[in-house]
Amino acid sequence: MSHDRSPELPPPVRMCVRCERITDDPVVVHEVHSASGPGWNVYACRGCASHFPPPADVFDLLPGD
Repeated sequence: MSHDRSPELPPPVRMCVRCERITDDPVVVHEVHSASGPGWNVYACRGCASHFPPPADVFDLLPGD
């Protein structure tokens, strides 16, 4: 008899880039891309997230035909 005893993952905890408070409900407000390695995300708390424009889709930045 087997039981699924997978541990629950802890909530994501990040620091808000605007108010610098720790939040357990982070919102991605920017994606930093890097040509020399993996990029990273920039987070804000829910209260500060509305002060940032939506993240750009990198495919929208490519020149069109």
